[in-house]
Amino acid sequence: MLSDRDRTLLAPHLALLRSAQKDLAAARRGFDEAERGLAESSGGTDWRDRMLGGLFSADDGRTQRYRRARDARRAAEKTLAEAEAAYAKYAQRMDGLLDPILTRDDPGFRALLDAVRACDKALRACEGMRRAIAATLRTEAPKGKPVRDSESWHEAEAARRRRTELVDDIRAKGPGLGRTIERAARAVEEVTGEAPRRRIELDTGDVAATGMAVDQRLRALQLQLDGAIKEIGRWRAAADQARASALRAAHDKV
Repeated sequence: MLSDRDRTLLAPHLALLRSAQKDLAAARRGFDEAERGLAESSGGTDWRDRMLGGLFSADDGRTQRYRRARDARRAAEKTLAEAEAAYAKYAQRMDGLLDPILTRDDPGFRALLDAVRACDKALRACEGMRRAIAATLRTEAPKGKPVRDSESWHEAEAARRRRTELVDDIRAKGPGLGRTIERAARAVEEVTGEAPRRRIELDTGDVAATGMAVDQRLRALQLQLDGAIKEIGRWRAAADQARASALRAAHDKV
């Protein structure tokens, strides 16, 4: 998968990553030991040792042991946080270097990337339609309000035209949006091996009424789009997690 040139370019970054990985493992061991030490030292303490730092303690030696164990745990926790941050930095750097290489040479990784992109495309389409509906419903003139002057009439007429254009746009784009969502679902299922929890169906063809009915159906479609956006977001998260796991697995193969 990796050429000699790729390995040469990755070598110094891989060395830093391996070093950070060792430091992280050592920091985790140190933290675990400090946790055990604090638990053991807490066994014979009372509330004065834990809450007051040993003030008025009946056993000063016990208090000192507890304080040392507590300070050791704090230091180990800080060391672990620093080691985790260093490892994350070098791991992300390797991810950035490996991403284009795997995209170029690994069909399986390309499939993961394509699944993420398919979800992104479906999300953009759903969010765009939802924004259009929300904007139209928000700017529409209140029902039953009398038109008393020319300006009000033009505002009402503009709102009516926007609504009509939106309905036409939804009816035209609805079938394509459904296919886009289906492609995203299939792509995610292929790379994760799990079918989406539920099938997304949008009633875009039903937005073909006039008057009050169209507003009700637009609001119903808006709610359907809200649900679709959440569900597709879960699909995308699953595909992106699989992509990230593939990148991290590639670290061990360099």
